[in-house]
Amino acid sequence: MAEPGRAGRDAHRSGARTPACIARSYEEAREALDLGGKLDLPDNVAYAEDLLVYRMLLRDQAAIADLIDGVLTPLTSARGGADPLLATVEAYFASGGVATHAARRLHLSVRAVTYRLGRVRALTGYDPTNPADWFTLHAAVLGARLLGWPHRELPRIS
Repeated sequence: MAEPGRAGRDAHRSGARTPACIARSYEEAREALDLGGKLDLPDNVAYAEDLLVYRMLLRDQAAIADLIDGVLTPLTSARGGADPLLATVEAYFASGGVATHAARRLHLSVRAVTYRLGRVRALTGYDPTNPADWFTLHAAVLGARLLGWPHRELPRIS
């Protein structure tokens, strides 16, 4: 169920509006609305064309589940669970890798943020401050958000 005041918008396509096009537009708008809610986007309108990378991540749920399992599962052994560490990595990436900005977003001290980033590195082997590890960690964190992990079981597709 969508939040009141939120809307999804299909990718704009020129041409005739056949029943198939209308159905596809509806599906894209519905999917954009769903993704916008899962990602907690700040805008009230989620545009399908802006969310293509997230749709791509979800196309192969088995692969993204494997990535989350392989990269992020060690975070569940942290005191306090995975949530604070995931929130820290997410804020760090959203802040362009600036710990001071991430700390401000999280209402924490910079020291707390850098401590948590160090815990992520120690538990996963991936360093959020190392550009070589960014893509893997970022994809795993986004996938976790989209699939509701760690609060929901990862899909197991055989």
